[in-house]
Amino acid sequence: MADYSTYVENVKWSSIHSWIFTAFCVGTLLEAYIYSLPYIATTWVKFPIYLIALISVWSPLWLLVGGIAAGPLADRIGRRKTFYVTLSTYVIGALVLIAAYDFVEILIALAILLLAAGGEYNTILVSTHELFPKKHRSKALYLELNFTNVGGIVATALAIAAITSVSSQKLLLGISVIAVAFVIFLIRLKLPESVMWLERAGEESTAGREFAEYYHDSPEVVKGGETPFMKDTERGEKKHPGRALRLAVGGILGWSYTAGFSLGVLAIGPYFFPSLTDYIILISGVSAFLGGFIGIFSDRLSRRNMLTYSIIGMMVVTFLFIVTEKVWLVDMIVFWLLFVVLNIMINIFFLTEDTLKSEVWPVKGRGTFTGIVRVISLGGSIPVIFLASELPIGDYLWAELGVFALGLAAAVTWRLRGVETGEGRSVRMWG
Repeated sequence: MADYSTYVENVKWSSIHSWIFTAFCVGTLLEAYIYSLPYIATTWVKFPIYLIALISVWSPLWLLVGGIAAGPLADRIGRRKTFYVTLSTYVIGALVLIAAYDFVEILIALAILLLAAGGEYNTILVSTHELFPKKHRSKALYLELNFTNVGGIVATALAIAAITSVSSQKLLLGISVIAVAFVIFLIRLKLPESVMWLERAGEESTAGREFAEYYHDSPEVVKGGETPFMKDTERGEKKHPGRALRLAVGGILGWSYTAGFSLGVLAIGPYFFPSLTDYIILISGVSAFLGGFIGIFSDRLSRRNMLTYSIIGMMVVTFLFIVTEKVWLVDMIVFWLLFVVLNIMINIFFLTEDTLKSEVWPVKGRGTFTGIVRVISLGGSIPVIFLASELPIGDYLWAELGVFALGLAAAVTWRLRGVETGEGRSVRMWG
């Protein structure tokens, strides 16, 4: 019986991989664009005071619901069919948003859009690990995830454009979501189902047909391709860590990014430079996006090293923000230098932890467990954001530093008790 998954992991990059990469980059861009909408929506209608705090957690709340719903669905019906479900949900949410009149209808529309975004993002994470050759797997996912910064840039640029009509804003945003979803749909008509998932689901004949149809223009298999476990055996890797450790480490790493980024980067604008908030968020996205091109080299770099060194860098820069506060409050050059470096470090950490927490699962449960670990990450950040709203302004950066310290503890734990998953290793090592 042919093992098509081995061939999929060892073929050379071809046109099918370029189509997949394009579709997933646009998908992560749209997810980040949707994520920003609740903050923009606060200018459309008057929200009751008791709902203002809810708005701040509306995005992570519905993203985690989308992820935990789409994860098991992708494991049950397949990755490709799940994408069509999330795209359909995008269109429904966009239509509801265009027609929404009061704050209740707007919240419902945003919940539908965010539900779709959470499911889409979760499935992109899972699918990338299974569709790309192992020589390019890390690079592909790092660069796909980096396009979340482009989505934030686009949303901020629209906010800066200051379209005053609420109906025009909603119409523009709704139509843009539908248009992008349609483009993604056209591209995804060319996408294969995960051969790894088909084989684990017992559909070997379908896996063979998918391989023959979609990988026929991959001219050859990489010469001397290893078995999925050879590199790990040769390098003397320890036994795979247990599921509980993987869930805990992945959840804490993701939580430290989400909560820390919200406390630090997103708070700096409104609290210290309210007149520059939109521009600060714009520069955050641009600097993070440029720094994210380190992903080009990620297939040759250690995942454990990137996790550890990036979060140490985040803590160092955050500490510099704290001890030089009196300087950068009056000297914007110092502020911008620190701010750009912090965003580059945070983005490298984000790309690495999102890659790690979605790769360390067996194929049949990858969607489900990626969804669970993202619930821990996003869900854990919600009470932090709520509680932090009671802190004095000066304590925000200290709180951010504390959150990053817990992330460092998780990174060190994985360094000591986990295994290396980068440097071209096969995702099939997990089964």
